[in-house]
Amino acid sequence: MANPMRTLLWVPGNVEPRITEALTCGADCIVLDLEDTVPVAEKLNARAMVIKTLKAARPKDKMMGVRINSWQSPFAADDLKAVVRARPDFIRLPKCNTAAEMQKVDRLINKLEKKEGIPVGSTKVIVSIETALGLINAYPIAISAKRIIGLGIGVEDYTTDLRTVRSTRGLEPELLYGRSHLVVAARAAGIKAIDGAFLDITDEEGLIAETQLIKQLGFDGKGLLSVNQIAAVHKVFAPTEKEVAFAQRVVDAYKQAEKDGSFYIFVDGKLIDPPVVAKSVRILELNGS
Repeated sequence: MANPMRTLLWVPGNVEPRITEALTCGADCIVLDLEDTVPVAEKLNARAMVIKTLKAARPKDKMMGVRINSWQSPFAADDLKAVVRARPDFIRLPKCNTAAEMQKVDRLINKLEKKEGIPVGSTKVIVSIETALGLINAYPIAISAKRIIGLGIGVEDYTTDLRTVRSTRGLEPELLYGRSHLVVAARAAGIKAIDGAFLDITDEEGLIAETQLIKQLGFDGKGLLSVNQIAAVHKVFAPTEKEVAFAQRVVDAYKQAEKDGSFYIFVDGKLIDPPVVAKSVRILELNGS
């Protein structure tokens, strides 16, 4: 199974204690941030610290990504020139609104890879959709470059652009369409869908409820703000014992049906067709079976 991306922990690129803590945490991915969590006066310092971390302190048990500054900012091109050379597992591109914007980023990364002797296309990108325009263009963006491995939704910027207030609990009706649209765009493009962060790091009950919702919508993972949120999110994304047991019965029954030459199968009174089998196989993969 490909590397899971259930949890992406955001870490300010200029705060060394937070970076040190993150390197030994249980998150699937660490995202070293050069954008919103870093003041303008600290941008250069953060960039240097992120590069140092990627080169000298890289853990083998998790993916390491870097969120650069937005393409509209004066920092993005220099961020890419420094970061691509350090070979992160992925780059997070924030506030992307159009496929043309992503293609400009792609062309620059191509040039940098060639210059550094890095295989062209090996620097992967997760694109953040954070505006109404970006959401409308989510699918064209998702297929605009082969190096794109995921779409993420920036929930705070997105709700700000909608001129609404994020409720942060329950069904979050202001985000339901945006989340659903993003998942559909990601699935159509064959890439991952990543949800935004839950802001209240003291509210585990709310975090669990939101993670259950985004899992049901089809998301692959979620952004996190604290190492204390990791275990709860992993638990929600892990299949239950009941789900695993049923999935195993489905797969076993289907394999037997293949041998018998009959595909009119019922398990626990439920009709088993290829889509049900595919879901069961994915559950077993998630469980490591």
